[in-house]
Amino acid sequence: MEENLNGTAKHYTGRIHLEGLPNTRDLGGIRTMDGKQIVPARLIRSGALYEATPADITRLTGECRLGTVVDFRTSVERSQKPDPEIDGVINIFNPILNEETVGITFEDEEEGKPKQDAIIGMLEHASSLGGNPELYVDKLYENLVMDEHAAAYYSRFFDILLEADDRAVLWHCTAGKDRVGVGTALLLSALSVDRDTIIRDFLRTNDYVMENAVKTADMVREKTKDVRLAECVKVLLTVSEDYIRHAFSAMETACGSVDAYLNERIGINERKQAELKRKFLIS
Repeated sequence: MEENLNGTAKHYTGRIHLEGLPNTRDLGGIRTMDGKQIVPARLIRSGALYEATPADITRLTGECRLGTVVDFRTSVERSQKPDPEIDGVINIFNPILNEETVGITFEDEEEGKPKQDAIIGMLEHASSLGGNPELYVDKLYENLVMDEHAAAYYSRFFDILLEADDRAVLWHCTAGKDRVGVGTALLLSALSVDRDTIIRDFLRTNDYVMENAVKTADMVREKTKDVRLAECVKVLLTVSEDYIRHAFSAMETACGSVDAYLNERIGINERKQAELKRKFLIS
């Protein structure tokens, strides 16, 4: 149990402490602008489940009542680090980005070649950014909300949520920060959560990934003696408020408002929004 974003202790709210999954969190307890709150143990965001231990799976299926997993990764990412098969849990492949769009995997996607070490791939990717990783991330977040493929699969994500049973739905990408971060922001917006709260949830990822990001950056600095490259790697492994604000800005520029974007691009009309609120909110 952990305090939620509003400081009130709620069962399951906030980070779910697991042995192999550092960035798994329950949205339960987050309050909406109309005075309701998200039902605990129903909406869970996470990084990939590949490192989940047996104890983690027991907790997710037991205490957290996991019923559906939605995998936002590409087919290559899934094949390299597959989710564990969990009895009684539905696993749905829902790739938010096309294979050719994903530069965030840092992995060799050419068929027939051996799997590339993730750190080597990250170094190559970071080196290609010319010391400006923020420009790459801005483009990534713009793609996540404006790309037709991404919009179609975020729309499908909402349909999965509406069709799921009364057990928890967990959605994840690789680190649980970019594709999951935008998807969670869209969901919280549809549930009428205010933007400051959405941004706070988005930034909480750094609380759980920063230690590893710093260690990785330090290792890169030691091996390459390149301070800028190390800082670039750190940027790619963490999140910034600017990223999610850039996504919101892109939605507003394209459609006038986030609500209009949800309706026009994601298909969240008044009926679907009301269904989401009935299913996942309590007074």
